[in-house]
Amino acid sequence: MPHPSQPLASLQQVLVTPSRQDGVPEDLEDDLRVMGCVLIQELGVMLELPQCTLATAQVLLQRFFYVSSLSSYTVNDIAIGSLYLSSKLTESQLRLRDLLNVYLLYVARNEHLRTRLQTQTRDRDQNRELEPAEHQGQAVEDERDPMEGFEYTPPSFHSPVYYELKDVVVVAEMQILKRLGFHVQVDLPYSHMINYCKILDLVVKPGVVQLCWSILNDALQTPIYAHYPPPTLACFSILLATRLLAIPLPDRWWVLFDADYDDMWTACGWVMRLWRDWGDGGSSRPGMATKTETETLMGTRKETTGDQDEMRRARWARACGLATSRKYVRKYIERVELEDEKRGQ
Repeated sequence: MPHPSQPLASLQQVLVTPSRQDGVPEDLEDDLRVMGCVLIQELGVMLELPQCTLATAQVLLQRFFYVSSLSSYTVNDIAIGSLYLSSKLTESQLRLRDLLNVYLLYVARNEHLRTRLQTQTRDRDQNRELEPAEHQGQAVEDERDPMEGFEYTPPSFHSPVYYELKDVVVVAEMQILKRLGFHVQVDLPYSHMINYCKILDLVVKPGVVQLCWSILNDALQTPIYAHYPPPTLACFSILLATRLLAIPLPDRWWVLFDADYDDMWTACGWVMRLWRDWGDGGSSRPGMATKTETETLMGTRKETTGDQDEMRRARWARACGLATSRKYVRKYIERVELEDEKRGQ
């Protein structure tokens, strides 16, 4: 294996992250990483930034939390700092005020959705007490627009909020550079994937390249960009896409591209776990593998129940709230430790 063109996390860093050393549960760490990457992706779409800028920012965020703890740095702060730094690395035009404007809109929208979700959960719990036993546990769809009643008024031009957030972004950018030792080069696997598809004659297969591209985009929300070099990432996307589309490939084709078979399947596991835990990955992105297809591949296809949907909503609400401040993460850790002590007694 040639020397990687970018820094990758060591095995020790992957097994024992700084966050886990500080008591952050593994599932919470994964969820907060996802929330940080979702923030970057959504802000980038609103700002109409190129995908290479968004991908670079998400990789920087994933690397940062292999050398820093989620209880020491706020996820949202590092996310917007990564995006601002990435715009400079990729030479994309981004005004700091524009970044702060869309960030404030994002935070206000998420707070509205969290409040609405809490109201729906409370109403659902009250209705369950009145439901017959045979109807309990069935999914009940809320047909109302989740953004109904949402109103947002941006702060005035000279609002102190802008100056406070400007300091947050500058400090976050400085911490990223400091903690990563200025090793911020990022080699993305998109061009590798296109070349490999041409060699394997997959470009003539309808939808294969688009599906591989979409898988690589979704994989940004997992830490695998900090685990494996670009050739392995490109090969994993081809492996997963061809399995989902039932397209055969030559025997041991990955050897041609200097990829490891076990590494590819481990990367597939990360992405399939992401789709399972965070719901349908294909309903809003053409060409993306749906959760149904993924569960069929994994052999775990089951009917979705109301309880499963509620668990996903609760997972999102927890991560969304904790991502806004490292103080909330610390309080959550203290509460979990206190509950563990009570159960131990």
